[in-house]
Amino acid sequence: MACLYIEKIKDYLEEELPQKEMDTMEKHLESCAECQEELDKYLDNKLSLEITPLDVEDEVLVSRIKARIKGMRRITLYGLLGFIIGSFSRFYTRDGFLLTKAIMALPYKLAEFALGIFFAGNGLSFGGRTDYFYQGAMGFFPYHPVLECLATTVTPAIIASFIAVVIGYFLSDKRVFRRKNIIKFLAIWSIIFLVWTGILYGTYNYALGKIENLEGIKAMTVYIAEKNSTSWLVRIDKDALRDEKYSKLVTIISKAKEIERKIYPQEKDGYEMLVDFSGGGTIPIYLDRVSGEMIVRNGSAYRISPEKLEYINEVLGGGKK
Repeated sequence: MACLYIEKIKDYLEEELPQKEMDTMEKHLESCAECQEELDKYLDNKLSLEITPLDVEDEVLVSRIKARIKGMRRITLYGLLGFIIGSFSRFYTRDGFLLTKAIMALPYKLAEFALGIFFAGNGLSFGGRTDYFYQGAMGFFPYHPVLECLATTVTPAIIASFIAVVIGYFLSDKRVFRRKNIIKFLAIWSIIFLVWTGILYGTYNYALGKIENLEGIKAMTVYIAEKNSTSWLVRIDKDALRDEKYSKLVTIISKAKEIERKIYPQEKDGYEMLVDFSGGGTIPIYLDRVSGEMIVRNGSAYRISPEKLEYINEVLGGGKK
């Protein structure tokens, strides 16, 4: 059975009801989904639902329609501006001006808190951070620099866009954008955020799987690490892998025998390799040039046989530049 208040929607929009009935309609629309839907139809479809061209010329109704159009444009604009501003939020985390920092860095801090709920366990200690960490990096995806950059940039942008749209709603005509619209928006935004979080989770775990299995090594930069110094030795990229000696070297590393997990060493005497995987992951791996023990930054450890280690030393010149 249709709600009895539906027939009063048009008069309500045109403000032809007595003030007491206007107030009653205000309260009723907050809880009646049927009337709210009918109200939306009047505003979205100006010439439908028994509204004649003469009716549309009613100044009050026209003003409501214009308010809705203007409000939607404002909300869209606020959302876009919020997204753009939020994408730069991380640059204000160390701003010296307190007011600017409090406002501009807010989306970043909220994003850091939200992502921390799901990914706090991924973080490394400060000393364990890799050399591609930059200002504003949250550190939730330490072995995937591209994903870390996206999470640090896009997540605050999504949150800033949400805040801006909410502000846009509050600045709009309250009779046009009611509680139902805000609830609908909150639901959509929550779904967007959860989907984005799911993408981050899936992408990072896929990359970790590649790293754990030493699978899909696509490039590496090799350094010689001695005592407290590290110096560049060679970059083995896609083109270099066409060379049989480098291709064999990568194969040896990817097929190393797994042993008990170990702590990544601070003092080194061997090769330190920054290895890139096809899943987007990047992680340091240390190879002792004497024992053949290979330790990954995440704690995984492997051993290379003496014969194969001898081959690696030969290809890399024993660590001599």
